[in-house]
Amino acid sequence: MADITLTAECERRLVAVEVSSQRTVEWIIAVPELTERRTRPPLNLALVLDRSGSMHGDKLRFVQQAARHVLGALDERDRVAIVAYDDQVTLVAAGTRVTDDVRRELLRRIDELRPGGMTDLAGGWLEGCRQIGDELVEGVNRALLLTDGLANRGITDVEELIHHARELRRRGVATSTFGVGLDFNEQLLTALAEQGGGHFYYIERPEQIPDVFRQELGELLTVVGREAFLTIDVPRGVAVEVLGDLPHERQGEQLRIFLGDLAAGERRAIYTRVLTPPDAPGTSVVLRGELGYADLDGRAISVEAQLALTYAREAEVLLAPIYKELLARASEVELATAAARALRLERAGQREEARSTLVQALAAAAVYAPAQVTASYSELAGRMEQGLSEADRKQAQFASYKTRQSRG
Repeated sequence: MADITLTAECERRLVAVEVSSQRTVEWIIAVPELTERRTRPPLNLALVLDRSGSMHGDKLRFVQQAARHVLGALDERDRVAIVAYDDQVTLVAAGTRVTDDVRRELLRRIDELRPGGMTDLAGGWLEGCRQIGDELVEGVNRALLLTDGLANRGITDVEELIHHARELRRRGVATSTFGVGLDFNEQLLTALAEQGGGHFYYIERPEQIPDVFRQELGELLTVVGREAFLTIDVPRGVAVEVLGDLPHERQGEQLRIFLGDLAAGERRAIYTRVLTPPDAPGTSVVLRGELGYADLDGRAISVEAQLALTYAREAEVLLAPIYKELLARASEVELATAAARALRLERAGQREEARSTLVQALAAAAVYAPAQVTASYSELAGRMEQGLSEADRKQAQFASYKTRQSRG
């Protein structure tokens, strides 16, 4: 398999001598497809399954089908724990290696799950993460959290739950979330996945549950880079902003963006906005980026890319060609970010503020954003003023999430 690559480009390589200049930098991570059979990473998973009263009927039946599929793909290299929760947390199976005998027993226990009462989402999720953390593997360590309702028992504060997701990611335990139907909190599940280094999925109909779990499992089985991050060296006097609300932190002269695991065939785009100070003609400012990750043998790997911005007179800068396609892609990410913020306001009943947030973003992005994209967001802004249905709200949130992630 060829190496993972990192490249950097911006819309214009010249910046002005006389005034500050703003540039948008596109960092592209390209992971080659698997061209030969390779050893896959061992998986250390926790299936955290909502069995509250609202999961009766088809929902629970399809969850059981999805769990059976996951277990069927695992072997003795892998560990799995199963947690079911309603208002009580039930450890269906502690983290254990998946032998044939263990698989048969786990399948039996999954088939015995029945719907119960309220929803202690936090208790179930944290127990699943604890089972993973008890024996981390040199592979993929991830909780798969499924729910169809609101967290109404145990920890229910969104910010506290997001803090836990962030801290668990730092300890090597990632979280992917699966929201089913119309009654779950899409803001919470999106944030848990983003801050937890996993993925968020919106499942409109129960019959989609097995296919979505297959999608997540298929990616986990082809992970080639674990716990990836992009570190950008910020030159003195230069300001760098991360677009898309991706999880990141600033330490001194470095900006680190957390990316989670990298799977074969994945292409990831990260956008940053750069503001350069005035300087002398002919000088340059160099942006250096380093992609870091662990390979399947646990070795730390790094890949570097850099981009030089050269100072010139403002008149010359204005005549330089512009990479408009790059700005169009970045504009879509910015609009998706504004939509996510507007959706939070709309859910809180601040409809006019929500509409205004999105309209202002549309005005700023109109020059380069594709016409069909701006039309779609304009239509969404109009509907926000009247109030969105739960289906529209969740579809818009999922679309925003996918665009901000810029994963292909």
